[in-house]
Amino acid sequence: MIEQQIRTWNVLDEKILNLFRINLRENYVPDEYQALAFADIEIPINLNSSMLPPKLEAKILEELKPKKSMIALHVGTGSGFFSALLASQVKKLITIEIQPRLLFDAKKRHLENSIKNIEYVCANGFNGYFEKAPYDLIVYTASHIHEPPGIREQLNIGGKLFLLEGNQVIQYGKLITRISGTEFKIKNLFEAVAPSLVESWEPSKFIF
Repeated sequence: MIEQQIRTWNVLDEKILNLFRINLRENYVPDEYQALAFADIEIPINLNSSMLPPKLEAKILEELKPKKSMIALHVGTGSGFFSALLASQVKKLITIEIQPRLLFDAKKRHLENSIKNIEYVCANGFNGYFEKAPYDLIVYTASHIHEPPGIREQLNIGGKLFLLEGNQVIQYGKLITRISGTEFKIKNLFEAVAPSLVESWEPSKFIF
């Protein structure tokens, strides 16, 4: 899987590749899709959500360059696999998921795999999570039509925001780096298509 899928997107960082050897993706894939755990497809985890392909997960991590000193925010917990990858590379991760069942199952898998530096929030993550800002990294693993207002302002100076922006025909992976209090650097990374972020304008919010 690592050679055939991830390297095809020129992800050559051995540190990133090794994450996929340590974190077993099959532990996060629904039973009926076990045979496709490493396939270059979006694997459904319920009617509304799916896992990103491995090559896209790896490319996002390579662009973010996470460090052990960082505080990160991940919106769209899903199966919990990307959260597991990111948490292993940062000091603390806050992960937000609007669907309680997915968040509960993700936390259970993380604890089974001895991942303990994650805070779980069940909420609408459309506009990020102001309560614990600022962050060194913010990552959305579901897409937006347009970047929601106020997200980039939740970054520390030098912090990075990744999101997929566009419709369900074409999207761009976008990396935004905060240069100063008012200045941001924007880089379009690649074309991709991912499911839209599941939203609710009046969500209940609670922390696991």
